[in-house]
Amino acid sequence: MRMHSTVPGHTAQCPQHAAHRPAAHAAHATAPTAQTGLPGSTRQSGPARLSGIALLALAVAMLLAAPVAHASSHETLDVRSAMLLDMSTGRIIYEQNADEPIPPASLTKVLSMYVALDQVRAGKASLKDTVKVSRRAFSTGGSRMFLKQGETLTLDDLLEGMAVSSGNDASVATAEHIGGNVDNFVQMMNAKARALGMKNSVFRNPHGLPAAGQHTTARDMLALSRAYLAQYPEALRYHSTRYIKHNKVITTNKNPLLGNCEGADGLKTGWVFASGYNLISTVKRGKTRLLAVVLGAETTQARAQEVNRLVEAGFRSVAGGGKSVSTLLADMRPADYALNLHKTNSEAYAELRKTSKATKARKTSVAAAKASEDAKAATAQKKSKKKKAAATAEKATSAKTAQKTAPKAAKAAASAAPKATKAKAMAQAKQSERKAVAKAEDQEPGPKASRKKSSPTKSTADKTPAPGKKAAPREVADKQG
Repeated sequence: MRMHSTVPGHTAQCPQHAAHRPAAHAAHATAPTAQTGLPGSTRQSGPARLSGIALLALAVAMLLAAPVAHASSHETLDVRSAMLLDMSTGRIIYEQNADEPIPPASLTKVLSMYVALDQVRAGKASLKDTVKVSRRAFSTGGSRMFLKQGETLTLDDLLEGMAVSSGNDASVATAEHIGGNVDNFVQMMNAKARALGMKNSVFRNPHGLPAAGQHTTARDMLALSRAYLAQYPEALRYHSTRYIKHNKVITTNKNPLLGNCEGADGLKTGWVFASGYNLISTVKRGKTRLLAVVLGAETTQARAQEVNRLVEAGFRSVAGGGKSVSTLLADMRPADYALNLHKTNSEAYAELRKTSKATKARKTSVAAAKASEDAKAATAQKKSKKKKAAATAEKATSAKTAQKTAPKAAKAAASAAPKATKAKAMAQAKQSERKAVAKAEDQEPGPKASRKKSSPTKSTADKTPAPGKKAAPREVADKQG
């Protein structure tokens, strides 16, 4: 049973939830009226005095009973429905009215992004696709990315705008690009929902603005976000982004756990009047990732505190000790789960200012470096021009000098040519003469007898001269040879 008035730190509850309060609280709320005649009243008769004492005793009894109801209420969350999943084991560790139909509001955008990423994976679209913003997308109301009609941006930019700004305009632009038109895209969304087993969900548009017949449940939202993270874990880069700036307008991520809860890195918030404040959130610590869904909180503060309370109880339960999440919810103190919602936005803007300063400083540094480089380039260019001019001048001077000396050189060459030819001829004659002398000295001619062919059987060297006669010159020649 939901006990709206007993969770610490919450504002007054809406009238439509009064019927859910326990009888003890209703009696407690009316007790002061019954006592109004007691203090300062005139002397009353015995029965009247007894009646007053009886009412006072009843009021005291109600006050004593109130803490019991307060403790009981802490075992549930102050939201219409909720679920908590341990994604590491696949075990649901908490659920509360998980099948109550509730409008999804902007949680619808998780399904829209899922369908778009499916088309990218199938090769039918690309994150780099350029999308032109239509009039319909531009004029879509509610939360916006502040697109301008006719501007172009990438599909990747639109998905980021859907996740961070919760841009309804970005949702329509994405639907038109992926589905050809919004109606076709909504059909794709509902087909995907059926494929994921979302039996109690119907979607009428790609952004979650109020529409007749559009509803979901915490169980179906858990199934959607579980499959979405399993298929596209990289999509968390969209959902963990704290702010974006488009067309000079800054929009921040409304997920209250970002920057406030250790390990929080997504997913999506949503609100319409009929649903209240919805949130899907995922938190990872160590090897454990929890996925929480809360629907129908009455205020942003209640949504933030209750989801944080659920997550903290979940991690304590997973850590061991044998206590259930419900038991741990009752044990938790407000200090264990209270959040400062202003911190999230202030940190985002502080980060933005820091980034802006860094960007400005970087631009200034880049500009200074560029100016320095330009100055160096100009100096180098001047030096190069001077060198070229000097080289050109030197070349021109050499050309003039050559032009002046050319006739004299030609004349000298012309006069030197006969002398050189004559000297060359004389040198050649002397060289021929020397060769002839050397040849004559090397070759001494033999006697005529030596020219005759020798006998094939006997050599003239075998002939012995007669006694008292000198050897013929031929023989001498033969011996010398």
